[in-house]
Amino acid sequence: MFRLPADLKAKGEEAEASFRAWLNQSGVAFLYVEQSPLNVPDRLRGRIKRPDYLVGIPHAGMMAFDVKAKSAYDDHLLFEVTEVDKLACFEAFFHMTVNFACLDLDRTDHFYWVPLRALIGRPVERRGKARVFAFPTAEALSVDLRDGFLEAYGRFSLRSLAF
Repeated sequence: MFRLPADLKAKGEEAEASFRAWLNQSGVAFLYVEQSPLNVPDRLRGRIKRPDYLVGIPHAGMMAFDVKAKSAYDDHLLFEVTEVDKLACFEAFFHMTVNFACLDLDRTDHFYWVPLRALIGRPVERRGKARVFAFPTAEALSVDLRDGFLEAYGRFSLRSLAF
């Protein structure tokens, strides 16, 4: 079983705590998805990835977020192909929009929202041994944690209509 180095795990936990605090401050309903292997059917283990949070949007539905701590490289965020594929499996089975919420490690009061679907079909790049999708930060929704979730969601929705 793969284990993250302690420093990367701590950054991920910081990102999740920051996102959770922001959701609490925003007053929206949300669920944290416990990441035990026991909550995945045997036949899907290794093929599906659960997002970290399910966020209720009043009178509209729900969105799923996988929270990451990320630094930009040459103004791009990098996403591992296998992780994107596994989240796409979740999105397909549960018919739920999945987004990455990436805590900017250089500005910890700031997240980037990246729709999973915006990564599908992008060219795969090699960075060292990893196969990744590179996503320009200019195309991600920039979210300041001083704004509320619903305000960010409104901007996200309007932006979606432009594509």
